[in-house]
Amino acid sequence: MAPRQKITKEMILEATFRLTREHGFEQVNARSLAAELGCSTQPIFSRFEHMDALKKAFHAYAGRYFDRYAAQAMQGGDAFRKLGEAYITFARQESNLFRLLFMSEVMDLHGFEHMYDDRENLEVAENLSREMHISLESAKRFYMKMFIFTHGIAAMVASGFVQLEPGEAEALLSEAQTAFTAQHTE
Repeated sequence: MAPRQKITKEMILEATFRLTREHGFEQVNARSLAAELGCSTQPIFSRFEHMDALKKAFHAYAGRYFDRYAAQAMQGGDAFRKLGEAYITFARQESNLFRLLFMSEVMDLHGFEHMYDDRENLEVAENLSREMHISLESAKRFYMKMFIFTHGIAAMVASGFVQLEPGEAEALLSEAQTAFTAQHTE
């Protein structure tokens, strides 16, 4: 008799990743995960109390994947611009993961001022303040405007609302960055 495979949290998260990537997180449930893992639903619920706990853990797991993706894309050149380009490219290449990470209620952002409760966003604003020689408050407004603009393009791409030609998103980001910079450096 072959030994039974022990299903770990990591295995469940990896299976969730594969299913989300291919079908979207809305198609992930205990049964689809069990089928993907070749087990019953019992190991899933022995590792995660309920599906909301899995969703929260998976959001963090997928977030780390995006962080690695973005870090790699930001190598060399204007890191801020490259981050925006990576965000849109991720929306195009990984639309199901993008929708989970950046277009779902998991974000739970209550107004744009709470963007800076996140340490990473505050660091970006602080870096922009130094690089652009503007106040931190002005850098926060600049970053917020760029984020809204970039997210709008990415959301349209991820949802299939728009198909962009190669270089089109980058050109739009460049124009927006120039316009928003002019607003904050006068």
